[in-house]
Amino acid sequence: MNLFAIAAAMMVVIHLVAAAQRPSLALILSAILWLLYAVYEHLVVTRVLCETPCNIRVDLVFFFPILALATFCAYQSYIGRPGQHKVIGTVLGAVALLVVGLVAEGHGYRTLASVVVVVGALAIGVYAIKSRSRANRT
Repeated sequence: MNLFAIAAAMMVVIHLVAAAQRPSLALILSAILWLLYAVYEHLVVTRVLCETPCNIRVDLVFFFPILALATFCAYQSYIGRPGQHKVIGTVLGAVALLVVGLVAEGHGYRTLASVVVVVGALAIGVYAIKSRSRANRT
């Protein structure tokens, strides 16, 4: 098992424990993103996605900033700080789920893509309902 996949799995556990203590959409989306990254890393290590050893990992330049921002926003949501970071994290997480679903479908994983797109769409819907109900209170 690769070190990156183990670290990603540990981040999933940390996020799920935090989400169990204080349920938050940003925490759940961040946990899902880390889980998808752990599965992706496992597929890279087992050479399902790369036939030859993937020495140059340009994909990490794309994944790590998204995971870092999602984790930061999940942390902000967990400690309860008000601000735009929760909104950015939630929207970023939902959009990232949709992109991962489209990429999975492009690689032939239709079932995984369907599940990811449905989860992403539900997350966007829940966020829209929550933000609308908050706007109606004022």
